[in-house]
Amino acid sequence: MIAICSSANRGKGQGMELRVVETFLKVAEVGSFSHAAVKLGYSQSAVTMQIKQLEAELGAALFERVPRGVILTDAGRTFAFHAHILMEAASAAAAAVSPASDEGDLTGTLRIGSVESTATSLLPPVLAAFAREHPAAQVVVVTSALEELADKCRRGELDLILTFEQPITLPGFTRETLRDEAVVLAAAPGLVPEADTTLDPEGLAHLPFVLTERGESYRHDFDRALAEHDIVVTPTIETGSTEMLVRLAADGAGVALVPRFSASAALETGSLAQLRTTLELPRMAIQVLYRDQKWVTPVMEAFMRLLRSAIAQNA
Repeated sequence: MIAICSSANRGKGQGMELRVVETFLKVAEVGSFSHAAVKLGYSQSAVTMQIKQLEAELGAALFERVPRGVILTDAGRTFAFHAHILMEAASAAAAAVSPASDEGDLTGTLRIGSVESTATSLLPPVLAAFAREHPAAQVVVVTSALEELADKCRRGELDLILTFEQPITLPGFTRETLRDEAVVLAAAPGLVPEADTTLDPEGLAHLPFVLTERGESYRHDFDRALAEHDIVVTPTIETGSTEMLVRLAADGAGVALVPRFSASAALETGSLAQLRTTLELPRMAIQVLYRDQKWVTPVMEAFMRLLRSAIAQNA
């Protein structure tokens, strides 16, 4: 048992056990005492007792009951942020004194957040290679919009974020740009003008489009570029799934605006053809974000090494 004590703040958090902090974080993650108990292998009464003990030590209510479970209070959200840092520090301390082992023996969990386009097109081969090299490590992937992923990362629920955006700066985050990447206009060959034809913005306005939701990253930049020519396009289909947009375009539903890496396979096989246009299309970047001063675990370091290599090879 490991306990954290402080003579400077005796009474609050005195004798706080790491296993109790771990229980708190699991309840916060799943939003339920009973589900947390199952995940941790405890009885529900043991989880309830640990949380009550922690709240008594801190002198604050950490959870509020709602119809479908529990949610964090303001005090709970504040404590969760520091609790994640505490658990990371404990892991770093344990790793620092553990006997050296082969990298193939890496254990632990890596929690990755990713926007949909990079999750479906870039992550699968990297994750497969990582699983082969480090079978004892566990990876959890969460897909969502960047804003939600950043919030999860700030709370310590994610170790890193993989995203496809204009180069961005988020306060409190370290950014690593892996590669600049273009977005392309692609459609079934029957919808694309002859190979030597380059469409101006007015020519694009007469084509059917299938696009991601309005306001999302490169869709926003595309709409803004068209607006400079007093053009607005109304897509026949909108979806947040880049993979679906590629399929829709290949099936002739319209012209898709997607990252080149998402369309590359279909462009190579000929099921999609790229439109040439004088309109300046957005240029984006594949980026990794993680919290400033975060301890980069051996598992995270090994994954990042594979990710950098894969992105560089496919440039």
